[in-house]
Amino acid sequence: GRKLLKDEKGAQALVQFERARMLYHASKDLVKERRAERGLAAASRMQGQYKKALSHLFRVLEISKQMDEFTGDTDAYGAIADIYTELGDLENAGKYYDVYIAQMSEDSSVV
Repeated sequence: GRKLLKDEKGAQALVQFERARMLYHASKDLVKERRAERGLAAASRMQGQYKKALSHLFRVLEISKQMDEFTGDTDAYGAIADIYTELGDLENAGKYYDVYIAQMSEDSSVV
C-alpha cells in the first residue's frame, strides 16, 4: 500500500489498505490495524475523499487510546487539521492545529 501511495495510485492503495485493515482487525493486531487506518486516510485524502480520510484518522486516535500507545498521533492531529483547512472548516482546523502544536511541544519535551 505504501508504495502505491508513493506512486500516487490512491485507488489501488485503498484496496490494499482495506484488505490489510480487515486482516489485522480479524487477528486483533491493533498496531497493524492502526497502521492500515493511517494508510486508508492517506489514500482517501489523495482521492479527494476528505470525510473518509477524517474518519480513518479518528479511528487511528481511537485505536491509540485502546492500546494506551500514542506513537504517530501528533502526525494524525496535523493531518486532521490540514484536511479541515482543505474543507474550509477553519474553526475545526484551528482546534486541531492547537492540539497538534501542543502534542509537538509534549513530544519534544520527552526527548
